[in-house]
Amino acid sequence: MNQKMFALGCFVLSFAFLGGCGNGGVGTDGDVVGGPCTSSGCAGGSTCLTASMYPDGMCSIECSTQADCPGGTACITEGGGRCVLVCESASDCRDGYGCNEKSTPGDGQAFVCIR
Repeated sequence: MNQKMFALGCFVLSFAFLGGCGNGGVGTDGDVVGGPCTSSGCAGGSTCLTASMYPDGMCSIECSTQADCPGGTACITEGGGRCVLVCESASDCRDGYGCNEKSTPGDGQAFVCIR
């Protein structure tokens, strides 16, 4: 392989790795939606939910429609409209959380990480 092709390959791989880094603050450790928190510690305009259905707190954004929530989350009507992580099974959620079906705006349903 010539030097230019090698350099291009390295650049593409480094860009792919960097592009995959970070989750926009969404995930089981996200500081916008999904991660643990106390009364503070959330970013991006989110707040820390501390009700019993959010063990160890959960960063979340208020929502009235699904369009208000980032990818990988769903707007549930419980709690006045909150973005929470979507899931397929409890293994997608933090410890203490289950993957439960909840109502979404417009009479929909979504499986989300919640106690």
